[in-house]
Amino acid sequence: MHLESLTLQNFRSFTDTKVPLCPDLTVFVGENNGGKSNAIDAIRLVTSPLSGRRELYCETTDIRSGGAARAFHVEARYAGLNAPQQGRFISAAADETLENAIFGLTYDEGRGRNPVRPSLWAGQQRSVPEPGCHELVRHVYLPPLRDAKRALASGNPTRIHTLLKHFLDDEHPDELARRLRREADEPIFGRVDNAVDLGLKALTSAVRRQVASLSFSNDEKLIDIARDLRFRLADHGLEPEDLRYSGHGYANLLYMATIAVELQKVNDADLTLFLVEEPEAHLHPQLQAAVLCFLESQAEQSKTVPEGHLGKAGQVQVVVATHSPNLSAWVESKDLVFFRSYKSPLPQNDQRVEAVAQPEEVVDVAAAPEQRATEAAAAPPMQRSETRCIPLYQLPIDDEQRRKIDRYLDVTKSAFLFGGRMLLVEGIAEALLLPVIARRFVLHDQPEQFLLFRSTVFVPIDGVDFEPYAHLLLAPHEGVRIADRVVVITDGDGGTVEPGEQIPGVRRKEALEAIARRHDCPAILHVAVSTYSLESELVAAGNEDVMKAVYLQLHPRSEVKWTEAIAETPRQRAIAIQALFENTRKGDFAQVLAEKILAAEAFNVPAYISDGILAVVG
Repeated sequence: MHLESLTLQNFRSFTDTKVPLCPDLTVFVGENNGGKSNAIDAIRLVTSPLSGRRELYCETTDIRSGGAARAFHVEARYAGLNAPQQGRFISAAADETLENAIFGLTYDEGRGRNPVRPSLWAGQQRSVPEPGCHELVRHVYLPPLRDAKRALASGNPTRIHTLLKHFLDDEHPDELARRLRREADEPIFGRVDNAVDLGLKALTSAVRRQVASLSFSNDEKLIDIARDLRFRLADHGLEPEDLRYSGHGYANLLYMATIAVELQKVNDADLTLFLVEEPEAHLHPQLQAAVLCFLESQAEQSKTVPEGHLGKAGQVQVVVATHSPNLSAWVESKDLVFFRSYKSPLPQNDQRVEAVAQPEEVVDVAAAPEQRATEAAAAPPMQRSETRCIPLYQLPIDDEQRRKIDRYLDVTKSAFLFGGRMLLVEGIAEALLLPVIARRFVLHDQPEQFLLFRSTVFVPIDGVDFEPYAHLLLAPHEGVRIADRVVVITDGDGGTVEPGEQIPGVRRKEALEAIARRHDCPAILHVAVSTYSLESELVAAGNEDVMKAVYLQLHPRSEVKWTEAIAETPRQRAIAIQALFENTRKGDFAQVLAEKILAAEAFNVPAYISDGILAVVG
């Protein structure tokens, strides 16, 4: 059994969106303010916490602003129910096969109740679920960790108190508190009492004498004791020290471990959703890999249900929201769901959230007060942002391209999944040089445009196979794409063909433009192509002196070779210069040239590079 999809209507940044999920692990990626946390919170609202302690409740601010409907609706659809689960979830059955179940939540301010209470419903008929049925799906929530040391510190008893209660079994909390209670028989307490009593007697005896005693509370509750307990941490083999001496990263991992303890009780439910936000905080890549492995193992270990098992399945499904290219690079594309903010017109007055049959009555959850409806009708339409989701496995991409995407989507290229404007180049030389050229010469007097250029996702693909990335970025899903703008800057490699033949770079440009037309977005793509190589084009643009200085700095005994190459006719010169740089490390070349460009008074930018840079910010 697993959560197959989440449908959100009029909830926060969602207008009417279906979020698909994978059976074991789903990773939410995308830009800031894209709606990932909103989707996580929707799951928290429509399921019960495994600990029994709910920390999130429906509020009026959860209703999407700007719409006429004063209600929101969350629907969770589950698939893959086995035979025992079909019996336990029969009141939530989505169809006659009983293999799917639905639970929904509706929060409606138009029903006239005060306070407003959300309505929980289940099944195809949207009726009240059987008692205990809804509690068979639970969640464990790991919040984004900004300061785990503070969250675990003395004086903040939440996590420690939760852990103590987790292991109570059948013991009453007050009984455990009694056994943990501190005794006040230390002689120093008596000395303190006597010293204080001298002054207290002098101050109070004339009116009503007071007596004071220093001791621990006689009626300490478990949470009071938890407040004074603290975790200690150190490398294995060393004496643990107070948590304040530990780094934030390992403190975060300790916090995760305390949350994961709750997963020991997954057998209390058929399905537990482990919801994790930004697990990468304060962690270097190796620890991020360890976290991902841990999360995957939680789902894997719970996958197999013994044949004939009639009890609760105890399965775990993991949902992660992240901004880390490391995490997104280490999972297959089928497990990734891209979230983005999408501008859409303000809904018309007749567009409403779907009416939901409540257990006791049929209610139009979109009904709004008459005055609000009149004001909405009078207001002019305006653009609003809403969250749209793109499950990568549902993109219209053939299997070969998808395999390439999985193979090529490394940490660098996974940056595609966190921004809307993309600049693709062939390699490290362009990656190092283009920002310097843009800042120093192309956009030198346009600071806002340069900031836009630098905030663009800049990816060297280490070759010329741009097509898989073009498909990934341009393929639509329900009218929405990952990219708003894609610019490709590539070499023509004209020296590899005979005069009059079509150069390879032009063929690449035509193939990429065909992909854009296929996905019905030719205006989003711009391909800037040269005739020869980067080095040859820089020389041809009039930068012979600086290019010679760079070459001789890297090859100090090769001036004759340079002189001979420059003496050729334009085409042969371009071919010869390309040959000279074939044995030069691209990174070294680009670094030296970048330093000289920054110090130069003038530099001639090849037209195709200027064209590509301007296309990014245009």
